[in-house]
Amino acid sequence: MKFVHYLQWEGEALAALEPRFPDVRFVRATTAEEAVTELADADVFAIAGPFYPGAVARAVQEGAPKLRWMQTTSIGIDKFNEGGVPANLLFTNAAGLKGSTVAEHAIALMLGMIHALPQMERYKAARHWARQDLRSQISSLEGLTMLSLGYGSIGLEVVRKAKAFDMHVIAFNSSGTGDGQADEVLPLGDMRAWLPKADFIVCSLPLAAATEHLISDAEFALMKPGAVVVNVGRGAIIDHAALLRALTEKRIAGACLDVFEQEPLPAGDGFWGMENVILSPHVASSGGPLGKRFAELVAENLMRFREGRTLKNVVQEAVGGE
Repeated sequence: MKFVHYLQWEGEALAALEPRFPDVRFVRATTAEEAVTELADADVFAIAGPFYPGAVARAVQEGAPKLRWMQTTSIGIDKFNEGGVPANLLFTNAAGLKGSTVAEHAIALMLGMIHALPQMERYKAARHWARQDLRSQISSLEGLTMLSLGYGSIGLEVVRKAKAFDMHVIAFNSSGTGDGQADEVLPLGDMRAWLPKADFIVCSLPLAAATEHLISDAEFALMKPGAVVVNVGRGAIIDHAALLRALTEKRIAGACLDVFEQEPLPAGDGFWGMENVILSPHVASSGGPLGKRFAELVAENLMRFREGRTLKNVVQEAVGGE
């Protein structure tokens, strides 16, 4: 069995699986060109979502006759919808692996904003001992209201960690149901009624037709001036231009963004110069034991695949196919 992987940071972790699977030939591709070549006789393909659209997607559909199973390091499937995936291909994602790490990053962004870390860095650069200035800018998460837009593996962890800071948390998902530590779980359609009460709105939703530009001008108009928007889900959930307007016109207090509608964020984009915005370049899932977790998921699925059993994290909904 030939297992090709074209990934970002999991290569060494997968290499450690080789002694456990002597009948599997692991081949690492480091470029799209290498991936396309190796796919010609591959049985299994593991790939990071951002690498998929384009030449690799075409190779999966037209130049990989033996391919039976594709595993992604991503949770969302928007990049695979964009590139298209053969209908008969077994497709599994990384749901459940990144929740804790991404949620920690979201909380770090929130703490950075509420404790005025960007302002501290500016004062530091100016060598200004700004104790009195900062005292009026620093607050606390305790007692604030957070809306968690999304209550999957990431949203559950965001909520759990937020509750540790004594926040009041309302979670939203498509069903309006779910376990976990949220004070209340509501349907996503109820979100707008809660926007005027929110201090933080944290988005971990996947991108789909129903969630694209879920937050735009009308939603920003409902938020209170002190609200802060945090996005660790998908960039297009929030209307980029509408957010720029809301920040420029000071209709909301700030934003903490790890994902963007266009990546990399263009050098001329207005977000770069905003003092009330914390930017991180799509790194929320970096760090932690992700490589090890992904390798264990691959190992479990390889055993199931060889034995003809149901794999973990099979994506049930249609992927690509247009």
